[in-house]
Amino acid sequence: MSRRLRIEEQRARQLKDEMQEEDDKIKLQQERIFGPVIWRRFQNGIKIQDLQKILFSDVINLILECYLKEDILFRNTKIVEDEVSQKSFAERVLFKMHDRASIVAIDEANENRVVGVLILTPVQKCDWGRVYSRTMIVEGKSYTSITNFLNYINRKVDIFEQYQCDTYLRYYLLCIRPEYRGKGLGYQCMLVGLDVARHLKIPISMGIFNNFKMQKIARKIGIDQILYEYSYVKWSDKNGELKFCDPGPGNYTCNIQAGFVPPPPEPDPVPVTKKATKEKVTRADKRKAKAKKKATS
Repeated sequence: MSRRLRIEEQRARQLKDEMQEEDDKIKLQQERIFGPVIWRRFQNGIKIQDLQKILFSDVINLILECYLKEDILFRNTKIVEDEVSQKSFAERVLFKMHDRASIVAIDEANENRVVGVLILTPVQKCDWGRVYSRTMIVEGKSYTSITNFLNYINRKVDIFEQYQCDTYLRYYLLCIRPEYRGKGLGYQCMLVGLDVARHLKIPISMGIFNNFKMQKIARKIGIDQILYEYSYVKWSDKNGELKFCDPGPGNYTCNIQAGFVPPPPEPDPVPVTKKATKEKVTRADKRKAKAKKKATS
């Protein structure tokens, strides 16, 4: 091989390496730009971050596995026995997740397992009442029954009129894996929902909360105004039979609650370290020390 050919090959390899390095830099920048925002990170290895598209499938599986069996509305309508309703509901949740406002809890210490999700939906006044809010076709007997009830509740209050706002953030669904409950993770997710609202510059948050625990958490974080309250014993079919005959202990009503998004909490004050003050030495003390030193020498 000639010397000139070796030089050309060396230049080609160098150019290839430079291009690869540039591609790596661009890829890293894209990951930083489109990567998830980490809202909270806890000492037990769990973090709360933005819900990315790559996790949509895991979130749907979590909801179908846990939420449908325990939520009052879904449990009482026996949706676990209605595959058509499950599919229709999963499509609705997937549609909501594309708003890119939802958050997810991940256990980093357990192979980044999805352990919780909070579906959040920004609702704008300009879209309210349009076909936009009804683009998803509801199928299945169970899910149709649920949506009829929720639509009846939702029509009782006009959030835009009540708070004189153009946009509000709706808490649509909260689901935590059973083995991760009792540790305040649901409460932390609800708090992060307020951070999302502040980030999106949305002044009002609201939700249709159908059990006492969720109603209590909502009041605790500032979604404390009950705009409408509906008792489960009033909702019956054409034959007069209760549709939600087993809401569970303490769960008597389904509430629409809302509130102003509070300003972010002030950071903890920086601890002030006291500087060590030198003890003032008088001339008399200096003379005594000098005399003592002279006597010992």
